[in-house]
Amino acid sequence: MPKSFGQCADLQVVAQFLGVILKDGYRVKYLRVAIASQEYWVKLPKELSQSFDQTLSIGSWLKIEGSQILDRKKGILKLEASSFSLVNAPNDELNGKLGGKLEASLSHTADAQPLVEKRKNKAACILICQKSDCWQQGGKEVYQRLEQELRDRGLSDRVQIQKTGCQKQCKQAPNLVVMPNKDRHSRVKLSQVDSLLNRYFGLN
Repeated sequence: MPKSFGQCADLQVVAQFLGVILKDGYRVKYLRVAIASQEYWVKLPKELSQSFDQTLSIGSWLKIEGSQILDRKKGILKLEASSFSLVNAPNDELNGKLGGKLEASLSHTADAQPLVEKRKNKAACILICQKSDCWQQGGKEVYQRLEQELRDRGLSDRVQIQKTGCQKQCKQAPNLVVMPNKDRHSRVKLSQVDSLLNRYFGLN
């Protein structure tokens, strides 16, 4: 184990599901969860990612088991799941106690922060292709629905939407990219707009 990392410890916690972070536009790489009022990103191994239930509701409670490692050099707590399952909402005392286990890990260094804190400051933006193939195959309607949903959810000031030139995926039109994760989505349909916004930005 690299010297910059602290001792690896077991992770067993109940957390509230906030959404997911995708890789390559389709594979779930991280679960966004709230533990004791703090947001964390929990990495999913390939086997859990492939079996992830995309219909999991925002706000659901999950029991997560896995490992936690503190990168002392960077001051980041890294969490990885080996399993997770739906559970009933915990009482405040239990949730505080489970969250305290993570806070105890952070005490190894005064500057330690959850992994998500290192990424929050990057601007959220949706880049949608406006070239002819994408625009004529539903891109214009997707763009208009995204604008409307961002307004309705009060997210217009937090999430920008920008038209771009060709994204080099013309045969899979329409195409868009969600920043700062650089997650690409192709063949986007109007019916997918709500779930896409829920996945990245949660329910308003």
